[in-house]
Amino acid sequence: MLNLHLYLYIDKATNYMTSEEYIKLYQKFIEGKCNAEEMKQLFESDNSFKMVNAQETPDDALLKNKIKNRINQEINPKKIRLNKTWYYAAAAIAVLAMATLLTTQYKAKTLLGNKTTKNASMLGQITEKNAPILTLSDGTNIILNDVKNGLLSKEEGTEIKKIAQGELAYTASALSTENSNALNKITIPRGHTYKVILSDGTKVWLNAASTLSYPAAFTGTERLVSLTGEAYFEVAKNATKPFKVKMKSTEVEVLGTHFNISAYNDDHFIKTTLLEGSVRVAHLGTKKILSPNDQAITTENNVAIILNKTNAQQAITWKNGYFLFRDNTIEEVMSQVARWYKLEVIYQGKNNQKLFGGIYDRSKKLEELLKGLELTGLVKFKIEEGNSREERRVIVMD
Repeated sequence: MLNLHLYLYIDKATNYMTSEEYIKLYQKFIEGKCNAEEMKQLFESDNSFKMVNAQETPDDALLKNKIKNRINQEINPKKIRLNKTWYYAAAAIAVLAMATLLTTQYKAKTLLGNKTTKNASMLGQITEKNAPILTLSDGTNIILNDVKNGLLSKEEGTEIKKIAQGELAYTASALSTENSNALNKITIPRGHTYKVILSDGTKVWLNAASTLSYPAAFTGTERLVSLTGEAYFEVAKNATKPFKVKMKSTEVEVLGTHFNISAYNDDHFIKTTLLEGSVRVAHLGTKKILSPNDQAITTENNVAIILNKTNAQQAITWKNGYFLFRDNTIEEVMSQVARWYKLEVIYQGKNNQKLFGGIYDRSKKLEELLKGLELTGLVKFKIEEGNSREERRVIVMD
C-alpha cells in the first residue's frame, strides 16, 4: 500500500512568513518570476518542507522518484544552485504549489464504473447570469453583482444592505414583528463565495453552489436556517434562542459557536466540523454533542452519526481561498474543482481509487491545477472548450 505524505513545517517562533505567503513565493520561483530579494527571502527562510514517511516501501520510493523526475523536467531553477536538501524541498513545494497532491494510496472501495457528472444535477441551481442572487419573501430576485453598495430592501422592519462586494448585512429594528415570516434566500452559483450577516449578528460564509434560506428577522423561540451546499458559521451568542441549521434529515443546534457544514446533495453525506464552542447534531433520532476538532458525518440512509477527530481549521480552507484535499479520490477532488471552475466532468478508464491530498490556491487557473495533478503520473486530463467558460468539459483518464 502506498503511503506518501507531504508535510509543511513552519518555525512559529520566527514568524518569518505565513504558509500561504511561503506557498505563493515558491510558486513565483517555480514560474521564474522571483526577483533577487525574493530569492534570498525564499532560501534563507526558516520554513522547510520535508517528505516524511515512517514506513517507506519500495513502491513508495519508486513513486517519489517518479514524481521527482517529472518535476525535474518541468522546473528550471533559473541558474540558482541548490544543495541536495534544498533541491528536494523545492521539488516538494513545486508539487504543493502546483496542487500536485502527493498523498497517494490505494483504497478498497466499490468501483462505480464510468460516470458523467452533469452541471445541473451536481451543482444545484444555476443563475441566468451565474451570479449570486438574493430572493426576497415576495419572490423578487436581486442579482447581487449588479447592484451598488447600500440599502437593497426592507423586510418587515429589517434593512437589507449590500455593504461590500460579496457581502450582505441584515439589521433588525424594533419594527420587526413577532409573527414575522419573511423568509429570504441567497443562492451562490459555481465559482463564487458570499458572506451574509444575519439580523442577529451571526456571520455566514457560503461556498460555491450553495443556498441558504433564513428569516429576515429572527422572532419566536429559535433561530432556524436551512442549508444546501457548504457554509461556515460564526453564530452570535443568545442563550435564550438556540440557532439551528437544517439539512435534509440532519439538524445542528448551537447557542453561539464557530462551525462548518458541508451538505452538498451530490456528496450524499453531511459533515459538521466544530472549531470552537459546542454543537448538537441530531439525525434520524440519534444525537451527538461535538467538541472542538470533532467532525460528525451523517448519511441519508443510516441513523448512525460517525464522530471523528480532525483538524477543524482544514475544513475552512475554502473560506481562505484554497482547496485542501486529504485522502480524496479523484472523483471527490473533481467534484470540488467542478463547483469552482464551472465544469462538466467526464470519467474514462478504470475509475481507480487512488487517493490524493494537497493544497491549491483557488485563484489560479484550472490548467495549473490539472497540470499539477498530472505530475503524479496517476491521472491525465483533457479539456474540451465550449462556446463559453460555462460549457467547458474536463475528461479524466487513468
